[in-house]
Amino acid sequence: MKKNREQTQRLVQFWVLSLLVVTLSLLLTAWSASVSHTKHNQRLAVETLVQLIDDQYQRGVTLEQMQDWLPDLLAGFRAEQLQLELEQEVVYQWLPDQIYNVGTAHYRRELSNGLTLKLVLKRPQLLPAFSAQEWLLVAMGLAMALGMVVFGRRWLRAEMAGVELLVVRATKINAGDFDAAATPVRGERPLSAGRALTKLHRQWRRERSAKLELDRQIRANASLDPESGLGNRMFFDTRLASLAPNGSFRSQGMICLLQFNGLEALTPPVRLWVLQEFIDICQPLVRPHTDAVFARLHWLELGLVVPMLPLKEADALIARLHQLSDRLNLPEGADSERLLHIGAAYFSRDEPLEQALEEAEQALRAAQLQGESNWFMYDKGAVDRELAQGSVRWRSLLDGALRRRDFVTLFQPIVDGDGQILSREMFSRIRDHQGNILRASLYRPMARRCGLIPMVERELLALALQQAKAQGWREPVMVNLAFEAVLHPRFGKSIMMLLANYSVRRTQLIIEVNERELVQYADQMVPLLKAWHRAGVQLSVDGVGYTVEGAHYIDDLPLNWLKLHPSLVHQIDTRRDSQLVITSLRQVVSHQPLKLVAEGVECEEESRCLLRLGVAGVQGDYIGKAILPQ
Repeated sequence: MKKNREQTQRLVQFWVLSLLVVTLSLLLTAWSASVSHTKHNQRLAVETLVQLIDDQYQRGVTLEQMQDWLPDLLAGFRAEQLQLELEQEVVYQWLPDQIYNVGTAHYRRELSNGLTLKLVLKRPQLLPAFSAQEWLLVAMGLAMALGMVVFGRRWLRAEMAGVELLVVRATKINAGDFDAAATPVRGERPLSAGRALTKLHRQWRRERSAKLELDRQIRANASLDPESGLGNRMFFDTRLASLAPNGSFRSQGMICLLQFNGLEALTPPVRLWVLQEFIDICQPLVRPHTDAVFARLHWLELGLVVPMLPLKEADALIARLHQLSDRLNLPEGADSERLLHIGAAYFSRDEPLEQALEEAEQALRAAQLQGESNWFMYDKGAVDRELAQGSVRWRSLLDGALRRRDFVTLFQPIVDGDGQILSREMFSRIRDHQGNILRASLYRPMARRCGLIPMVERELLALALQQAKAQGWREPVMVNLAFEAVLHPRFGKSIMMLLANYSVRRTQLIIEVNERELVQYADQMVPLLKAWHRAGVQLSVDGVGYTVEGAHYIDDLPLNWLKLHPSLVHQIDTRRDSQLVITSLRQVVSHQPLKLVAEGVECEEESRCLLRLGVAGVQGDYIGKAILPQ
């Protein structure tokens, strides 16, 4: 803006100087013309005097006779001297009574009788010849010229200020702030250019909305059940497979199957109406579990998967889901006694996927065999006992880890098609009182329930910056934050203080948030994330494609990274639906200077297919496992 003002100042100064030069040139031209005209009149007067004297000689008038009128005539001409010479001898000489010490003009003429006339006149003086009226006209002309200069300068400055406003608007657009094109500023010049920007923005916004809606429709058609709005069977299977990419689960959790046997006698529209009512009242229970998968598996069967759920809470969640069936407004013909049967199985880390599904189906059959509406949890007889310890013990363990900074950090690379590292994502573990390493899928859910997530993630951010500095990495480091930490009242201030201590490394920090959480808490999270971005932090969204969420946040945030969920990446080389989703997403982000990367890559075929689809980087155990820094 300052540079633009300097340019405007120079342009205005140049215009004023040019106008003054032109005005001065006109004044000099007028002055030269006036002087030339005065000299020409004086020469005409001299020629007239010479012709008069010559005519008198030709008529026989003697010089003595001319002296009766010639002196008066010379005095009228304000002559300084007159000489008539014959063969270089002065025949007649006239001098005025008073001689003025002023500039003179000398004239020499030859008369027809052989005499030489020498005449000395005062040099023409222009300024004293002007009358008061003429001087008034000159003053009025100069005043008008000066007034036009002042008016023109102000007008030009105002017009150039409007151009500067238009330049500022264009600069914002070039910097990626496309919404600046929609807001015309009063005083922009030229008006046609400002209106064109606004018109182009409206057209771009319409096309952008259509592209975002197309992306949402593609995701929906590939993953949603059109009647209930939940995920379909393919959605359920792919999300479940992403939790167990190699056939074994990476974290603990629960699989729950819900069968509405009491609705079999109803017509399909009535079934759907009751089923939709149950889905609606279930949403408040499912929504807090951001990684949950809720899908319609068959006409009267729903499936629910909740990863990283403690065992004690799994029983409570199933019981509450079953109690919700009592709130349904059942139509005539529905069997309330055997309305809903729920079968659930709790899976632990490294447990086979097929085994967990089979156990859930056995639990559902066990619930159905009991006849009346009820639920059944498959009892393995041996579960992850680490999950069974109470919240008090977990809080003591987490407080000790925070106090001692007993966090173990591992880093997994994200590489491009040439094998160059684009960034590193940080994963964490903690040590318990016996020195055992506890994985994040185990301690993070308990940290969330104990309200310690903001403190844990503040510590992880500090560790990420320390490791980047200690290792001398040039690539950025990615740290995932939960929405509880982002929205905590004091978390933002602590982040700013941390960034102040790492002013050189702050641009290497990537703060990553989950897509579902971002969409759900967009109003609160977007301003905070923008403030951190202005402080130099890069922003990333992960879990993209896991659910059917709108991608409008791409336009609301200055994102640097977008990360595809493993469920989209799993067997991408053979799944046309996932390829279509990624292609659509590539079109959505084509105008943004961000990198689209994929996590959960497990084989060469997946990596090649993703890079062919335009993904900038890939991440997964096939590319490189998460390891401790050197």
